Amino acid sequence: MTSRVLLFFLVVDLSMVSMACMDRKPTPADLATDRAIETEHLLANAEKGTAEDQYNLGLRYEQGMGVPQSYTEAAYWYRLAAMQGYRDGQYKLCELSERGQGVPQDYQESLRWCGLAADQGSGRAMFVLGRLYHTAHGVPHDLVRAHMWYNLATADGYEDGKKWRDRLAEEMSPSQVAEAQKLAREWNVRMTSRNS
Repeated sequence: MTSRVLLFFLVVDLSMVSMACMDRKPTPADLATDRAIETEHLLANAEKGTAEDQYNLGLRYEQGMGVPQSYTEAAYWYRLAAMQGYRDGQYKLCELSERGQGVPQDYQESLRWCGLAADQGSGRAMFVLGRLYHTAHGVPHDLVRAHMWYNLATADGYEDGKKWRDRLAEEMSPSQVAEAQKLAREWNVRMTSRNS
């Protein structure tokens, strides 16, 4: 009988200890371990060729989450995702190419990747295209094209697009604004018919 009572108290003690462990807040070491495990799984999936996992691994390298921060590694994984047509990977390569992080600064490369991402409906990419035309980086200075891309970014819900489109419109003639709006409509029609 005494061994049963002792066993009972041992089980109760163990269950109380485990409940106490479940109630404790995770420590930074726990979070780092969890991130490392997540990164290992992400790496395994990314190496198998999953575009979304490649993109997410690129994000981790860009931000230094669970891995050493490295724009070069980020660009490598973004490129793999982008080559599979993954829109967010294409946008990230556009961004890194424009800034020269992890890859040489190359406005033509930025323009190419942003164009691919914009064709898939990325408002952020549309905004960058507008900025490239507005600032003449990699393309001739073209207020009409800049307005068109800012307008498309705005229509896609990218808030900064509206601010820059409206600011730019103040520098343009009414006929230039009308041309930009016409180009934006035509672009939308092309994309809609292509995607249907």
